[in-house]
Amino acid sequence: MITVYRVVLATPSTMDADAYRELCWGAGLDLTDTGYGLLLAVDDRGGDVVTAVVDDVEYVRLLMGASGIEVPADKITRTLPDWPDLHPEAATVWP
Repeated sequence: MITVYRVVLATPSTMDADAYRELCWGAGLDLTDTGYGLLLAVDDRGGDVVTAVVDDVEYVRLLMGASGIEVPADKITRTLPDWPDLHPEAATVWP
């Protein structure tokens, strides 16, 4: 389980095309027509900050505006530990 503190949509329709390509390249993700939901979260097992990738963008859209929600592991496509170096307390974190 992870506990989500911020939700970001990384899709061709929510980002500039070049920015979407760069994000996918930097994160090692395939370019898709639907994009991804990125969950900036804390891994409940070890307390590490992770970026969780979810293929189900509509599911992630439902989480928008929420914080402290636990997401089951079967919803997570993969995690990107230490990518990018995000700090939730900073006002200028990506994106």
